[in-house]
Amino acid sequence: MKTCCGTSVGVLIEDQEHRLLMVTRGWWPKGTAPVAGHVRDAHTSVAEALVAEVQEETGLTVTESGLLWEGHLPNLCASLPHVPDPGHYWWVYRATATGVLTPAPGETKGASWYTRAEVDALAAATLDHYRNGGLPADQPDASLEAVWLRLMWETGHLRLTVEDLALAETAYSTAPDAYWLGGRR
Repeated sequence: MKTCCGTSVGVLIEDQEHRLLMVTRGWWPKGTAPVAGHVRDAHTSVAEALVAEVQEETGLTVTESGLLWEGHLPNLCASLPHVPDPGHYWWVYRATATGVLTPAPGETKGASWYTRAEVDALAAATLDHYRNGGLPADQPDASLEAVWLRLMWETGHLRLTVEDLALAETAYSTAPDAYWLGGRR
């Protein structure tokens, strides 16, 4: 059975009003987050994946980008886990893009520009969900995808406590009830 490629690129795109472009995910893991996608499943390089994922999820064309952070996180996705080291090696970029925002149906439930206060509110909704015993399968769309709590903390976009980061890691390292390929756990 096909397993996850173990690599992801994330893209932080801000407009002229300093709002962050985010998509509401169409499948697990749930929540709203910046554009992201696997690198080595269908792309030959991180740069190619960055451009392709932005185009695919939002319809925008990347005009410039720069690396903000890279490293491995144990976040699981809808594919069977990467072996031998489950999770993803991440490259997170800031980028600029042009074009008309055209979210991909199916892949996303929509895309929008979020102010810093709205991003903070999404992060708080995620943390509240898990503090109250919520499960990853039940995470609301109006929350920040759990791995992005860590990624946005790493890039200086969120202020979180050690406890917040630990809670986020528990959430994003929890396997889905069923994998995209391979059936139920």
